[in-house]
Amino acid sequence: MHPSISLLLKLAAAITSGAAAMLTILRVRQDDNISSFRREIHAVAAPMLSPSPPSILIVGVRGHGKSSFLNTACRTLANEYGPLLLRAESRPPGGEAGETKRVVYASVDAGGEQNSDEEVTLAMVEKGIGLETTKEDMEAAVAGLEGVDCVVVVIRCSGATKERSLVIRKLPEIATPVRERGLHLIVVLTHKKSIRTTRQAEELQREVAFKARTDCVYFIENYTYSKSSNLRYPAPIKNDFDTHFTMLTVIQQCLEFVKLYRSQSGNIHHKHEKDHASIAARPQHKVAGGQ
Repeated sequence: MHPSISLLLKLAAAITSGAAAMLTILRVRQDDNISSFRREIHAVAAPMLSPSPPSILIVGVRGHGKSSFLNTACRTLANEYGPLLLRAESRPPGGEAGETKRVVYASVDAGGEQNSDEEVTLAMVEKGIGLETTKEDMEAAVAGLEGVDCVVVVIRCSGATKERSLVIRKLPEIATPVRERGLHLIVVLTHKKSIRTTRQAEELQREVAFKARTDCVYFIENYTYSKSSNLRYPAPIKNDFDTHFTMLTVIQQCLEFVKLYRSQSGNIHHKHEKDHASIAARPQHKVAGGQ
């Protein structure tokens, strides 16, 4: 005996409702995870606001996603929805790459915590470099930016392979001056959707990690305006769990490096003060009569 059409329709409706409920539960869990992650970052960054908020230097070649990375970081930390708010725009063609410098303060949403009245911000300094940048240029760039606690290098996965290879080849010259100042380095590879296979991603990650001498290499798909966006009004951007989670992971790693860098810098400063105090406290022996 064949089942009736009404029974099949009821079964299909039950399956559809169940699938929709599962997707809703998954979305709620993802939102809870992101909110919890953001609150954790707020709690970690709050004690670091004095004497100045944590400062992250974002460097990279024009067109590799520095501005998009900065905009994505601000959107993720502030828990924003709707159209993408631009804190930084791509530099127009022309001019020297080294002249590009922006400072943006990203607010961290506390998520309704009891201490949410305390405003927590992270300073993000964007600075462009060129393919002709040398180690000496990078040393001068880093030396001229006082207060930087961590460095993020942005490299684009998609686009011309030759240009990406040139940037990766420059990583030792970028990383060496950073490490000589006691700073830590993170590499972010943007446009991760252009990577088609897991093997390609692993090979690229391995090459970048070797050149930069760091295990902190992340793939991310930044939030950007689509070329097909409606010209009459700003189109809303849908928040992506993977992008949010990766960005918060990068920020959390930066804060850990900031904490380590400030702790080491404080210990060195304290040691110098202690040495000066011990020298000043030494008894001064006067020599009389040439003896």
